[in-house]
Formats: sequence, C-alpha cells, structure tokens
Amino acid sequence: MDGQNAQDSLVVTRWLQAWGLATLISVAISAEASAQEVWNDWSGPYVGLSFGAFRSTGEAERAGYSGSLLTLDVENGLFPNSIDGSKESLTGGIGLGINRQHGAFVSGVEIDISGLDHAQELKFSRVDPNPLPPFNGIDTNTAYRTEFGTLATLRARGGYAVGRNLYFATAGLAAGRVRNTFSLDLPDLGYSSPGWSNKSTRVGYVAGLGMERRMTEHLNLKAEVLYVDLADERIKGTDSVAFPGEQIDYKFKNEAVIARVGINFTF
Repeated sequence: MDGQNAQDSLVVTRWLQAWGLATLISVAISAEASAQEVWNDWSGPYVGLSFGAFRSTGEAERAGYSGSLLTLDVENGLFPNSIDGSKESLTGGIGLGINRQHGAFVSGVEIDISGLDHAQELKFSRVDPNPLPPFNGIDTNTAYRTEFGTLATLRARGGYAVGRNLYFATAGLAAGRVRNTFSLDLPDLGYSSPGWSNKSTRVGYVAGLGMERRMTEHLNLKAEVLYVDLADERIKGTDSVAFPGEQIDYKFKNEAVIARVGINFTF
C-alpha cells in the first residue's frame, strides 16, 4: 500500500505541475493578446512635442527686367539668373491630433505650431565691365535674403498599423511668417538701394512621410520628414530717383524641408 500511495502522490504532483505550467502559458498568452490589442489600437486623441531641423535653399530667380542700364547690366552678368544655397536651423513645436482606425488602416487629423528663427542671405558680386563712366570697373553687389518665422500646419494623416508601428503619409495646409529681401549696393558710387522687401504671413501646402512606434499604452515615439511650400514671392527692385525707368525683379521660392522626431501622448 505504501508503494501505491507513493505512486499516486507522484501522479498528483505531476498533474499539479502540468496544470500550473498550462495556467502560466494561458496567462502569458492572454497577456500577450491584451498587449497586442493595446499596440494595435491607434484610435483616440493625442498631444505631442517635436524637435528637429529646418532646411531651406533661399533660392531666388530673376523674374524680369527693363530699362537700358539694367538690360546692359544683365547682359554683362551683373545680376544672376538664379542663386541658391543651403542652411539649416533648429525648430521645435507642439501639436495635437486625433486618429480613427478601421482594421489596419489609421486615419486622422493633426495641427501643430513650430517656433523657428531662420534667416539666410545669399550674395553675388561682380565688377562692371562697362567701359563707360561712371560705371566702368565698379563693384556691383546684390544680396538675397529669406527669413522664416513661426510655422503652423493643419494636416490629414493616413497609414497602416503593423504591430507596434504606424507608417503614415500626411498632407495639408501650411502657414508661416516670411520676409523676402533683394538689395543692390554700388560701394564705389556710395549707393545702397532702398528696402525692396515684403514680409507677410504666407499660406501654402505641406506633405510628408513618417513612422510612429508605440512604446507604452500611452506613449509613442515618432519620426517624420515634411516638405513645406509657402508660395513664391516676387520682389521688385526700383529707384525712381537714382535710376528712373529701371526695374529688375526676383522671385523667391519659399520652400523648406523639415526632419524631426517627437513624442506623442495618447488618451
């Protein structure tokens, strides 16, 4: 009987071990399933912070000219057909949005505002080859300046959720403060042009791509790249006192690329 009792006790012990292991596996599976539901649920509102780089070229293109002096100057290469460069500035901002999910497809709307202080100046200098005084051999300097201020966007977002990741495209409206300035200096003649510039809040469009990753139930990390176009601005250069009847215009391309990372807090 003692041997039978020992055998029965061993069977019970092994059964309890198997039951315990099955229970642990069941709990783990349930926890994983619950976690996957959290990772895959992108519906609801959120607020976020972002930080990144703002890059523009400051491109300006000659858009027309008139007058005998300026016609000769353009032919002599004193005013470039186009000019551009490259400059980056830091930008940071806040945003809020809301998502709706249908299966794996996630759509939503986001609005954000970014602080920015970006100024880019491009310069062009040539010696006037005109053989006639008073312009023969003088330095002719032009400058093209673009300044960007606060930027806001209102965008639609759409993408697909894959596990903890959301891959999305975004597009919408953009508005920001922009100043474009064109100037001419003839230092040998002591001449500096008046203020040929325009400062305004300009409206354009924005489009981009990004990815968001769920780190916890209420915390997501994101990275995105946006292209912003705040529309071209034409600046007219005239001086009715010093150069009557002369005019040269430059068209500024107010566009930029933003690369940024951020944190979204969901509700």
